[in-house]
Amino acid sequence: MSDERSKTIAKFNMCRCLIFFGLTMVACAAVAIIVCGVVIVKPVVETNSLEFEKTTCTTTKGYLTGKWIGCGCGKNCNSAYPCLRILVTHGGQDSGTYSGVMFENEQRLNGNGHLDEDSQCATQHCDQYRNKNMDTVKAFNDTYGAGETYGCLYHPDDTSKVIVKRLFTWDAMFHSMLWPCIAFFLFTVLTVFFCYQCYKAGKKMSSLPITVVPGAPAAQPGYFIPPQGGQARAQYPQAMPMQQQDPYKTAYAPDNKGYTYN
Repeated sequence: MSDERSKTIAKFNMCRCLIFFGLTMVACAAVAIIVCGVVIVKPVVETNSLEFEKTTCTTTKGYLTGKWIGCGCGKNCNSAYPCLRILVTHGGQDSGTYSGVMFENEQRLNGNGHLDEDSQCATQHCDQYRNKNMDTVKAFNDTYGAGETYGCLYHPDDTSKVIVKRLFTWDAMFHSMLWPCIAFFLFTVLTVFFCYQCYKAGKKMSSLPITVVPGAPAAQPGYFIPPQGGQARAQYPQAMPMQQQDPYKTAYAPDNKGYTYN
């Protein structure tokens, strides 16, 4: 095998590996875009949390609704936590006082803000053991219990719901989509480039002649060269010539007189 053909085959195999790598990275970037879109961008866009303004909230009432919300705590793990609803009063742009329901962040607002009152849970904690979930919810209620004053955020167009903290900023949302999109674009371009290089290498490889090593066995007229490690096939036996049989020597006429009729 010539050096040029060996190099071409090596390049072809390398391109195939790079194509597989590129497709894997494209898939990872696509998954990252979907996950960031669902976890970060969706709550921010649907709640307009970037338009929330700072204000001061005072809790007027915090109580357990009596409803347990089911949640997943891992693989093959299901649990539930008690729903804590917190009512607050807060200031507005016109120096007025408004009443609203408090949520821990925009994810809680996006997930529970549109539900019934007994499902408008201020916080969520999902542990395998329900008693731990209850303790965590009670600790949150102690921190933001009745009479407590703290900073919060509200939307000027909807003063009925507030959040304690903004989980994602504009920068977080921007970068969560920017870098996965850049990675998706770059690896897509690289994968297309690797496919083109692989196509060129395959086309060149098919055009190169196969060099026979001097001294290697070659085919001769009338002979079959078996592959290495195999055995030559045995020649087919020649057909045996048919022997003519005396028509009078039959199983029905052992006396060689042919067929007899009564």
